[in-house]
Amino acid sequence: MARIIMISGKGGVGKTTVAAATGLAASKKGSRTLILSFDLAHSLADSFNLDLSLFDHNKGRPTQVAENLEIQEIDVAEELEREWSTIYQYLASLFASAGVSEVVAEEVAILPGMEDVVALIFINRYINKNLYDTIVVDCPPTSESLRFVNITATLEWYVKTRFSFDRQVGKLVRPLLGKSSSKMGIPEDDYFNSLKGMFSELNGIQKRLLDPTQTTVRLVCNPEKMVIRETQRAYMYFNLYGMTTEMVVINRVMPTSEGYFSRWAENQARYCQEVNEYFSPVPVVPVPYFANEVLGMERLSEVADVLYKQEDPTQIYVNQPSYAFAKEGDGYVLKMNLPFVDKRELTMTRSENDLVIRIGNFKRYVPLPTAMLHYSSVTAKKTANELQVIFQK
Repeated sequence: MARIIMISGKGGVGKTTVAAATGLAASKKGSRTLILSFDLAHSLADSFNLDLSLFDHNKGRPTQVAENLEIQEIDVAEELEREWSTIYQYLASLFASAGVSEVVAEEVAILPGMEDVVALIFINRYINKNLYDTIVVDCPPTSESLRFVNITATLEWYVKTRFSFDRQVGKLVRPLLGKSSSKMGIPEDDYFNSLKGMFSELNGIQKRLLDPTQTTVRLVCNPEKMVIRETQRAYMYFNLYGMTTEMVVINRVMPTSEGYFSRWAENQARYCQEVNEYFSPVPVVPVPYFANEVLGMERLSEVADVLYKQEDPTQIYVNQPSYAFAKEGDGYVLKMNLPFVDKRELTMTRSENDLVIRIGNFKRYVPLPTAMLHYSSVTAKKTANELQVIFQK
């Protein structure tokens, strides 16, 4: 079973450096390792200081950079044309028919979230084929990382509720419209076949992402108030989606000094202490602001030594599910790890067999066990770090 380590955080905090150092450290322990980037602004090859042209991403395919270590910077357009050209061509023609120029139509045919789907398909394939022991995912900034985690649930909803209906409507309408059907944006059946094939490649990936013995999150931040606040929100939302955060990395910590940077160092020391208090018992690892730019194997090895101190970087530092059900008296209680949120910011509703928990713009569907479906009374209470949802008849 391949280990999946997701490196996430606010843009610009050094996620790619931490991902590269983690992958390098894992490969040195003998683990067949892939570092996968699906951020459209790729910088993974730059981190390894590879002698490549500005936009050379090896057509989105894995590139070996060291023994047991490969990197992959996903090229969404390349993958869509290579493997799902029917979907890509339909979307491009749809935008072109709406008056968008052909060049622009090909660009906007890459809909938001497509890079997430392609990345998940690659991860699923590699695990099914046992190609790697460790997959380190260099995530885009926080909000896109959260979409990446939740997109399988969105696609599952579409398959269950709309896919068959849309396909049947297409079959009925196309003969009536004849040649005009393509002008009106009615897709051919090949489009639905390609879509079905794409969905089938995602089978099982959601279970893998939510398995704390296989997939965990490591958050990267800087010792700055705005960044720490976003890291707290990311930690809360990953918990909401059922993922385990097992490490927080504070990157670019300045050494104590006198003179111009002394105030910066003092503020950073205070923020580092706050991060330790916020995220306990999750391990917090400070990484210093290095004297030289972190590029290439030698510098990345220095970062890896600070992060993991010769330990196995694929180990799981915290292994506990973000929520669990328990029988209490005549009812049941759902306990969910949700720090940094006030009860007043929570809303809960029932949707068929799920409990829907919403915080801000994010929501989580928690599947309810069969035994709890007939419990109509639902109340909640919030402690410092935990939400308890109580089900009673």
